[in-house]
Parts: sequence; structure tokens; C-alpha cells
Amino acid sequence: MADPRTLVIVGGTSGIGLDVARDARARGDEVVVTGRDATRAKDVAASLGDGARGLGIDLAEPETIGAALTDVERVDGLVLAAIERDANTVADYDIGRARRLITLKLIGYTEVVHALLSRMSPEAAIVIFGGRAKDRPYPGSTTVSTINGGVVGLVNTMALEIAPIRVNGLHPGIVGD
Repeated sequence: MADPRTLVIVGGTSGIGLDVARDARARGDEVVVTGRDATRAKDVAASLGDGARGLGIDLAEPETIGAALTDVERVDGLVLAAIERDANTVADYDIGRARRLITLKLIGYTEVVHALLSRMSPEAAIVIFGGRAKDRPYPGSTTVSTINGGVVGLVNTMALEIAPIRVNGLHPGIVGD
């Protein structure tokens, strides 16, 4: 039997990231789930059983990301699924909220890849989550729509720069439940 793969799931304490972690554990893969709150990340990892561990990482504080990921030895798959909801319109624009979201998704995501790149196996793959708002904006999605468009550029650049590591983007729409 082959060694289990190691997946790092940034934003793995809820939503799509947690579902990916559950599926990976069910396949026998080892997972590292991250979230802003270290205690919550560790609790979620414990709920996934042996072969899972949790780390606290705040993508909005990119200078801390490298140190937070020091103990991750090998990466066969990386999922960047962290999200922070934002309703920011042009009329009521909040620069602080916009700056935080831009930092989280574009700078934070890039720094995670940068920090883990030397530990990625040649067969590694990265999945970066954006969102459908890039194509179908809605009232209050000014920042979100812009950032998700930026995720497309990020995916294209990374795919070119770090080949043969595969880089793909997914842009799901809002799910009501």
C-alpha cells in the first residue's frame, strides 16, 4: 500500500474546506486543517480522527504564515478555501474591510504557497477557491468580485511559475444552506 498523501487545507474548519478534509480522511490521506483560531482548528482536526491535525493561521497576517507552517514536512495537495464574508458597496466603501479581504485571499494565499513550495512533492496539486461573483456580481460584492477576478490571475501565474505542480481554480456560487 502506498504511503498516505498529505493534504493541507487552509480554511479547513468549516464549509467546503471541512468537507474536503472529511473526504481526504475517508480515503486514508493525512490532513492538516487550518483556521484563524488555533483551538478551533485543533478541535476540528480531533473530530477527523488520527491522521489529522489543526493549525492556527490568519491569512490577513501574512508575515506570520511561514512560521505557522514550519512543522508541515510534506505537501501532496494544497487547498486554499479560506473565506471571509464581505458586503462592501461603492457607495458605502469600507477601505479597512476591503484591504483585509484583499490581503487574505491574494497575499495570504500566495504566501501559503511560497511558505510550502519547497516541501511540495513533484506530483503535488493546488486548488485555489475564488467565487462566482467574479462573473456574476451582486449588490455588495464590489470587493469580493474584484478579488475573485484576481484569483484567476493568481492561478494562471502560479501554474506558469511552479510547474510541474498543478494549480487549478474553482469558483463556486453561493449556496443557500
